[in-house]
Amino acid sequence: MSCAGYKQGSNSIEKISLSAVTDTIPLDSFFDRGIADDDCGELVNLALAVPGIDVVAAGPASCSRVLYFRAAKKRLEERLFLHPISSNDFTAGNHLQNLEESLTDLAASRRSRAIIVYVTCADILAGTDFASITGRVECQHGIPVKVFERGPLSRRRTLPKERLCDIFIDLLQRGNRSGSNNCIHLLGDAGKLAETSGLRKMLMHYCSDGEIREFAALDSYEQFEEMTTGKLNIALDRFGYDLAVGIQKNWNIPFVFLPACYNMKEIKGSYGALMKALHTTWDFSQDSKAYHQLAAQTAATLAGKQIAVGIGARSFELAYALTLAGFSVSTIFADTVNKNDRAYINALLAIGSQAQVYLISNVTSETQAGGFAEIDVAIGEKAAFYCAKAKEILVSADYRFGYEGITEIMEAMR
Repeated sequence: MSCAGYKQGSNSIEKISLSAVTDTIPLDSFFDRGIADDDCGELVNLALAVPGIDVVAAGPASCSRVLYFRAAKKRLEERLFLHPISSNDFTAGNHLQNLEESLTDLAASRRSRAIIVYVTCADILAGTDFASITGRVECQHGIPVKVFERGPLSRRRTLPKERLCDIFIDLLQRGNRSGSNNCIHLLGDAGKLAETSGLRKMLMHYCSDGEIREFAALDSYEQFEEMTTGKLNIALDRFGYDLAVGIQKNWNIPFVFLPACYNMKEIKGSYGALMKALHTTWDFSQDSKAYHQLAAQTAATLAGKQIAVGIGARSFELAYALTLAGFSVSTIFADTVNKNDRAYINALLAIGSQAQVYLISNVTSETQAGGFAEIDVAIGEKAAFYCAKAKEILVSADYRFGYEGITEIMEAMR
């Protein structure tokens, strides 16, 4: 028994066993991860996450417009300043002088605590050196000016979010905060936790004498600087992890990594890690019991129904969790395969999954026209796009702790 994968050959789609999927679907490259890391300019909102930081986007107008709309969607456009660079200025080499004038005017007219220059691909390709102009603006106005070269074309050994994390650590190093406070900081780029979040409730219950602050929802630049004096950091994703590592290295603040997960073993591990960090205990048997009851009821309701999973990253993880819970996952849509996916592919093989795997870029028009008629439930946008006749289950991009993510999906499936 095995899963099967498909790839498009020269004349037709070729069927392969799951054991060969990792050899057929390319392991995601640094370039792929860099593109995903800066999905349609979303990184500009992470750069604008800290109050008091202004962002100057320097580049072609077409690129800047995308950043503006992304910032406006989060109502952050007031601190985003567009500096369009014409092809004539770029060719003549005048754009650096014009940018320095814009930075000087911004620093003189606003009370910016820091400025991030968001550089687009044109200057990255040209290898433009911004150090001279940013250094002069810093000396004249006494505020840090950092250059963020986003995109996978820059510094091939680090991803865009890693470079932005380095900028935040550098800004924290320039602060002068001392002492300590009882703040627990939630570090991540997914946005503010919902008021009903299980993680928020647990922290409020066990940390009633302290304050819970979220990197994505700080009230001031002073609160940002006070991240160097907190008592515990909780990293919710990879960006939060990198930030927590930098803070621990420089200010010796402990942290715990609690990424969202669907796998039961990892979920239990997250509960245990959180309780250890809080120096307390938590009986999560009731959560586990409620999950297993929901899984059994939903699996019984959907007995004989075929399920497709296509949520982008973590599709194989979700497919494995649902298969273990008794659901019939027959189709998985994938873009690439990363190292974590390989572990879940092997786990699916070990439990005898019969799922078929489609490399999204190779799905033919003939296959797509069939609409995957045998699929009853499509989980995720990528699955729903191809399985037009199936019940569509969209998966939230917001952070979910513990059992919340998997139970939310199961409840929607019923």
